[in-house]
Amino acid sequence: MGKTSIRLMRSNDLEPLGAIQPEGWKDIRAMFAYYLTYPACTSIVAEQDGRIVGSANGTYWGATGWVGPIIVDQRARGQGIGTLLTEAVMEQLHKQGCSTLLLIATELGQPVYEKLGFAVQGRYCFMKGGSELLQTVREGPVRPLSPSDLPAIERLDREASGEDRSSLLRKLQASGGLVVTDGNDGAVRGYFLRSPWGLGPIVADSPEAGFTLLQRAMAMEGHKSAAFHEDNTAAAEYLLQAGFTINTYASRMVLGESVAWKPQNIFARISGSFG
Repeated sequence: MGKTSIRLMRSNDLEPLGAIQPEGWKDIRAMFAYYLTYPACTSIVAEQDGRIVGSANGTYWGATGWVGPIIVDQRARGQGIGTLLTEAVMEQLHKQGCSTLLLIATELGQPVYEKLGFAVQGRYCFMKGGSELLQTVREGPVRPLSPSDLPAIERLDREASGEDRSSLLRKLQASGGLVVTDGNDGAVRGYFLRSPWGLGPIVADSPEAGFTLLQRAMAMEGHKSAAFHEDNTAAAEYLLQAGFTINTYASRMVLGESVAWKPQNIFARISGSFG
């Protein structure tokens, strides 16, 4: 067992990451390749004897920052590498001025984060279903989003998340998405943005707008899963009635001041790295 060193990730580290690919995860090389293109992210690796044994990422959004994912080679677990990676990401985010750090913890990682001072703030619910929801088109004023919708999308997202995620929203909107509008004045009531790693975020200021976007987005993308905070009971009930089942839960954890957010307005999270 060699000494563990932590350093910033480089583009030529992406291919070796395949050796620490966690079972059941999508290709982490593509995930970290995306982080390296996004200035708000700082990605790092842990090395032993020149071999990568862990990787991690932190995302800076002003007063708040997200820690994760934290990945440790299964063959190198039990050596405190996960703690070293987490502490290194925390240090980077604090240097950027983040007063609140957030993360989504697996059952394996939660004890590590608790020892570092993070506290549980509810759970994210992960649901899976069949094709029934994809076949029933909900009526409603839905249209493709346009760049002119960005100010309204950013406002809705800030009210829902309690964070300034506008730089990521602008990056994602280039791939397209949908908006639900008010039938009377045309105001944007909710949005869906396509993402390269999953369903993509869905935020709406009413359950009806959220349900419409869930159905349309899943049908458009062919996805049969969604993740959102358990406080959005309306989303859970809607998907349960559509034949979905709860697959698992994961804890939302916070270090520092709690964020004033509205989880009931988030019908699909962005990702485990971004909330």
